[in-house]
Order: sequence, then C-alpha cells, then structure tokens
Amino acid sequence: MLLTAGCTGELGGAAEDGPVTLPPPVNIPPVSIDCTHVGSGRDFQVGPGKAFEALGDVPFETLAAGDTVRVFWRAEGYHEKIMLGGQGTAEQPIRLCGVPGPNGELPVIDGEGATTRPELDFPFDGHQVRGLIIVGHKHDDPYDLDPSHIVIEGLEIKNASPPHRFTDKSGSAASYAGNAAGIFVERGDHVTIRACEVHENANGLFVGTAGGDILTENVLIESNYIHDNGSLSDYNEHNVYNEASNVIYQFNRFGPTRGGNGNNIKERSAGVVIRYNWIEDGAHLIDLVDAQEATDSVALPSFHETFIYGNVLLRTGYGASMIHYGGDSGEKEYYRKGTLHFFSNTVFVKNDTYRDYQRSAVFEASTNDERIHARNNVFASTQEPTDIRAVTFLGDRDDVAAGVLVLAGNWVRKGWTAFDPVPGPKVIGRVDGLESSIFGVDPAFA
Repeated sequence: MLLTAGCTGELGGAAEDGPVTLPPPVNIPPVSIDCTHVGSGRDFQVGPGKAFEALGDVPFETLAAGDTVRVFWRAEGYHEKIMLGGQGTAEQPIRLCGVPGPNGELPVIDGEGATTRPELDFPFDGHQVRGLIIVGHKHDDPYDLDPSHIVIEGLEIKNASPPHRFTDKSGSAASYAGNAAGIFVERGDHVTIRACEVHENANGLFVGTAGGDILTENVLIESNYIHDNGSLSDYNEHNVYNEASNVIYQFNRFGPTRGGNGNNIKERSAGVVIRYNWIEDGAHLIDLVDAQEATDSVALPSFHETFIYGNVLLRTGYGASMIHYGGDSGEKEYYRKGTLHFFSNTVFVKNDTYRDYQRSAVFEASTNDERIHARNNVFASTQEPTDIRAVTFLGDRDDVAAGVLVLAGNWVRKGWTAFDPVPGPKVIGRVDGLESSIFGVDPAFA
C-alpha cells in the first residue's frame, strides 16, 4: 500500500511547483471471504429458507470450538443482538460469518430496534447497552474462563448508538449507551475481526475493559472498512477504541469519523502494530495514549514500543496532529515513554484550502520521554506550506511542543518545517535529521 515518491529531479519528485494530486485510493475493503463451514463442530445456517430464520433462534450461549454461525444475506437486515462467550481453539475457532448476496452484499446486523435472545448470557446484564455484537465472559462461567479464538467476519454492522433503541433479554425497551460499539469486546483472547463494514455506531470497535487476569489479548483487525462512527456531540467516541495487548491492524480502510469529532484509531494497548492500512481524517488519525484501566500494562516492554508502517495517512483539511504519542490523562507515569517506529508510510496533507493561520502537524508527543523514529516515508502536501499556513513535523499541545523526533531517509515536500514557524508555542522537544531529507515538490503518485 505504500505509495513511493518518484525521483525525477535533483531533489526528488517533479520540478514544477503547483497543486499536487491526492494519492490514488486503495480498493475499499472488506474483501471476500470463504464462509464455508470447516470446523468439526456444528454448522448453524441463518437466513431465508435455512434451518434458522432468525439470529435469536441460534443457541449462541452454547457455542463451542469448531462451531460456525453462517448468516446469509437477505434484503432486510437482521435487527438482532449477539453475544459470543465460548472457547474455541487455534485450529477450531468459533466463527460468526456472513455469506454475501448475489452482488457481494454483506449481511447487515442492525442495532435499530434490535431484539435480544432471552437465553444469552452476558458478562452482566448492564453490558447489554454497550454493543450490538458483544464478545465477553459468560456470567455463569468460572470467572477466569475467557472467550477465546473468536472470529467475526463478513458482516455489515451498524446503528449501535443513541438515539437508537433495542429490546433487551428481559423484553424491556432500552437505549444504547453513549459509548456503545458495533463490536464490543468485554474481554477475550485471540479475537479476530475481519472483512466487515462497521459504521454509524458510537464506537465502531471497542476492545478491552480491564487489565490483569482479564486483559484482552491477541486481537487482529483485518481487511475491514470502518467509517462514520463517533458522536455528533462530543469527541470521546471513535472509529476504534482499544485497551488490550498485542493488537494488529492490517489491510483495513478507515474513513472519516462521524462529525469529525473523535479519533480514527485510539489505542491504550500494549503491543500495537498498525500496518498496510488507509487511514483518513479524524481528530487524530492515530492516538496512542496511556493505559487507563489496564495500568499494569505499563510494566510490559511492548507498551513502550509501537510500530506503524506501510500505511497511507490522509489529512484532508486542517486540525489536530495526525499522530499523537504519549498520554492524555495527566498521569504521566502511565504514559508511553518509549519509541514509536514509523517507517515506509505515505503521509499526505490536503492543504490547498487553508486560510491564514490554519495549519497541520504530523506528530505530537506528550513529553520528552516519547521518541519517534520516522524513516523512509513520503511526506507530501497539495501545496507548499507557508509560515502562516504551515505544515509541521512536531506539533504542540497546550502551547508546548515536546518529544524527540528523528527523521532519516524521507522524501519531504518543500516548505514543511520542524515546528510551527509562528512564534507562540514553547519548544522543549527536538527534531533531528530534517535537513538530510530528500526535498521535492511532487512525489509523482501513480
């Protein structure tokens, strides 16, 4: 997915100044998947003419290793909630899988007016308001028995947010919580979310609620199209919001958040790898901050190293820093205090509509204990920035620009600066290696 720069001039790229076109868009996931039942367990087929007409007819509370629930596309979406809490294995996962329609349409799981199977065993009944598809500990299971090897794939998931309402397992009308998610993972081990379209929820995905023995681990978010999630009234809900350990994002397309208020990806997890994705807009495109509930994650070496590579990162206007690394609670002992490895990415800022004193920054670090190593990237913009319409590498928070940014082997659009050239922010951080970049005008996207 990396879009590399053409080096046609002495400094790389085209020699003439003028507007630069956006990178060509990637093919929009989700990709096609094979929903064939291959496990040794039961095959539950749901849809028109199948053994189960409704999701509520499926005994989700009894799913075990090797079981597959295949949801067949129909013109009317499935307005039903789902709870997954069984234990699969690496060879025999528990699968919730969508079988597409004749033109590739994904089966729709719709939170508006959704009903709830009375037998579903939620972690606590209060969790029902937190999501449309929920992965979590079944309340009647031993406390230390986590759901494991759960695969959710090939579904369109929407409308888990206010003002939508649903019917809970007792038959009572209920409203979704303000932080509800299309997929809410209360806890689990080896959870895969693949080839889904997730939109119009408060949070698209919300993974992990605690640390210690119930820390969610080994999460794969792959080949999804996640867009237009968030709140229209505040900035606390996001396309994805996680606090887990060992989280991999790959081959996804992340569109703008709903209303532009929340972040595209907000991560409090240890062991985060974000690779080969298209990520477009949001308050921050990527917000890598401190542990909140799982504060014991700070003791993990993987909490202090994050890898972002091979992505296309697109800012289509001005706004907050594209990538924030550090923390946001004010409790700095829980901040990242490590290294963000950022390489082989294409970063593009569409700045041709900027007015005076509108600006963008690529990175923001919370303290000087946060280090960013950025190498072999393309940093491009529609037009050459100016001092009063700046595009900078290291932005500020509360008028303080902190952190250590090391640049090496990058292609950079002429006019980009290390810090905001307009006097005001206090600079306590540093940017090394900018002068050794390959400077050009047009990276010649193709």
